[in-house]
Amino acid sequence: MTASPEAVVVRVDRGRCIGSGMCALGAPAALVLGPDGVAEPLAPYADGGADLTPELADAVDYCPVEALTLLSARGGYRIAPSE
Repeated sequence: MTASPEAVVVRVDRGRCIGSGMCALGAPAALVLGPDGVAEPLAPYADGGADLTPELADAVDYCPVEALTLLSARGGYRIAPSE
């Protein structure tokens, strides 16, 4: 039996986000740029959680200002970026 992917919630630090769009390009199933030009998670990643994908993990890592945080949807603990 293989382990299922971890369910995650994405938080965006709106004061830090510069709207580079790298996250939305890297993980379009999880993140978009809102009308104000700031990143925002799509519904499952904002609320109840959705599967952590390699693309989403990379998008968090590549954010030039570290405005994205991944949290466990089940435990609430921080997954990325590491502190």
